[in-house]
Amino acid sequence: MSISVVIPAWNAGRTISQCLDAISAQSSPPLETIVVDDFSSDNTVVLARAGGAKVLCLAENVGPAAARNLGASAAKGDIVVFLDADVLIPDNLLELVAIHFNNTSISAVQTIYTPDCPGRGLVTQYQNFYYHHSMGRLESGNSAIFATWCVAVRLQVFLGMGGFNECIPEPTVEDEEFGYTMADSGGVIYLDTSLQVTHLARYTATTFAIRRHRMAMAQAKSGWRQIKQRLLARYMNVHETGTHHSRWVVLSIILTMLAWFALLSASVTGRIGLLLFPGLLVPALLCHTGFFFAAKRHFPAHVIPGLALMCVLDMTILGLGLARGTLEFVFGKKY
Repeated sequence: MSISVVIPAWNAGRTISQCLDAISAQSSPPLETIVVDDFSSDNTVVLARAGGAKVLCLAENVGPAAARNLGASAAKGDIVVFLDADVLIPDNLLELVAIHFNNTSISAVQTIYTPDCPGRGLVTQYQNFYYHHSMGRLESGNSAIFATWCVAVRLQVFLGMGGFNECIPEPTVEDEEFGYTMADSGGVIYLDTSLQVTHLARYTATTFAIRRHRMAMAQAKSGWRQIKQRLLARYMNVHETGTHHSRWVVLSIILTMLAWFALLSASVTGRIGLLLFPGLLVPALLCHTGFFFAAKRHFPAHVIPGLALMCVLDMTILGLGLARGTLEFVFGKKY
């Protein structure tokens, strides 16, 4: 069973060489590695070619959905592994992925992030561990999760479904929507939490805030575009529909936003508003009890208060993003 690796890349000069080196070190090498350069202004193309990849260059920046679709259309393997340019795969990953596809009922195989990442700093550690925990807490098996940091899919299945929605211009929910569509149509996405890849991203408070706000806006619009299938079933995930989203996170966002509203209205409500602020914020943090217990097992004790502060910041940013995305959708901006 042959595998093509497709990597969309935009100004990925810092990490693309490491990413390609990890592919070259595979115990079962891929048939080909295709890097789709999304109109980079750095040395991504030079480094990708030096790393042995076939490089497709776009004449303008089109976003990862269109870039991945182009790479898949040029692929010759039976299986396509979509991989981000800032991700390192373990040296036996492609071999293990191929074994899964011996089961003809499986359409796709999903990996997760490792709990650790090379990037230092509280913001980076929080974001990486948040993603690791949100998927690592799930049991391996059939899911609706399709996250393109590293996911494998049968090429004919992918092409038959029309690929990613190119109306989504930024790296936000194009992969989530594809996964939901696949699961809703009967396709089997196998989440294997033992397949863990290393994320090389580094976040500052600013880049983190911008990324999370943009993601929340996109998820709000995705939910409203198909309210029954997405907002209620997938994103709110009340009945555990096989996604990484948690109903407790939704509740935490609501409580956090109410806490800030209470504090801001304290000039009118007085002492009541001041008391409501911690009275709402504490339950908001308790919604993440599983995350904090997992973090306590993984990080030194002195890191946990910082993670709690990051969690409050994260829920605030997500809440504002969801509100803005909803308003934009109401006023006609559907993507």
